[in-house]
Amino acid sequence: MKRNLILIGAFALLLIVYLLTRSSEQVVSTDRPFIQCDSAKVTSIKVENKDGKIELAKQGEDWTVVGATEYPANKRSVGDAVSKLGQMKKLSMITEKSDRYAEFEVDDETATRVSVTQQGKTTVFLLGKAGSSMQTSFARLQGSKEVWEIGGNYAGTLKKKPTEWRDKTITDLNMADIKKVTLQYPKNVISLALVDSVWKVDAGKAQFDGDKSLVERLTRMISKISTVEFADTLAPDAFNNPELHLVVELSSGDPIDFKLIPKDAEGSQYFLRKAGARTDFVIYKATYTALAKKADDFKKKEDEPASASAKKPRV
Repeated sequence: MKRNLILIGAFALLLIVYLLTRSSEQVVSTDRPFIQCDSAKVTSIKVENKDGKIELAKQGEDWTVVGATEYPANKRSVGDAVSKLGQMKKLSMITEKSDRYAEFEVDDETATRVSVTQQGKTTVFLLGKAGSSMQTSFARLQGSKEVWEIGGNYAGTLKKKPTEWRDKTITDLNMADIKKVTLQYPKNVISLALVDSVWKVDAGKAQFDGDKSLVERLTRMISKISTVEFADTLAPDAFNNPELHLVVELSSGDPIDFKLIPKDAEGSQYFLRKAGARTDFVIYKATYTALAKKADDFKKKEDEPASASAKKPRV
């Protein structure tokens, strides 16, 4: 009996020590926002890191990359960033010691500096590295000593190169709106025109009805083209002698005009200039090959004749 009382007393003592220890620990609510952000009210985002800096501004319902030349912003990238900013929650305060900032990459040299403007008020924070679980990140508000571990990994959302914020769309068309395509090469021209429901192919000496499925391979490619990267520094006369000049006429009457030249001697990639675009683009050789068709590529494939050497069945 005495032994049992001793055990009960020891257990009670341990329980008291445990409760006292727990009560002295800092309790952090996981529902506390790291920054106050209403995604519907964000009008500007600036991101600066070792790869450069970018400013995004909301103009009406669209986002634009602001600079000496303005470019359309990637809607998905900006949308993801704005949404994530409103989801940043404090998990635990890590340190207030400035000599540890570099350890968590929230110092001025290694951090990604993010500025968020909403209703005329700007909040700036320094985004550091991801936590060991890769499900959290370290961050510090500008002017604050506190380094916080926050929920979420924002490397793919905010730590982008400047060009990754730009819209890579070259064309985004309804294939059915394409009514005429002209392929101009240095030595010949091929035109394809949709008459009623038939694609008429004119290659100079040869005119014929094109195979619809073969023509649609070209129009499908034309309707959805994205760039590999941007080419902002090509000279105005760089496309004076294009390897291919492609002109598309839409049902609306609006034309789309492409000029293409090899990027290098090997021709592994091609530069593309789109009339009216604010920059030039780079596409893969496979995309160029899918666009640079010959007249024979649109001819209907006749059934091959049976081999004369084929054996006749025995009777």
